[in-house]
Amino acid sequence: MFDLLELEPFLPSNPSPEYKKQLAVVDPSLQTIPDLTSRAFFDGFWEENAKLSSIEPEESFLHGLRMGAQLILALAQPLPKTPRP
Repeated sequence: MFDLLELEPFLPSNPSPEYKKQLAVVDPSLQTIPDLTSRAFFDGFWEENAKLSSIEPEESFLHGLRMGAQLILALAQPLPKTPRP
């Protein structure tokens, strides 16, 4: 069986320009927040945010999988019969 991890060196791992642009917007705020709140609050917030972030990819995958299955089922239906003139 083919090991997909063998392809890893060929896949780009650089963040997209959109990601870099958004990170430049968010990063200054992330540097300021710890000074405005307690360390415990900040750590708790990031811990809960990390849990949420770990759930999102699975939710997106399942949504796409269901949509793909629905598409396959729709395409597997017989073609409608068209009346001939």
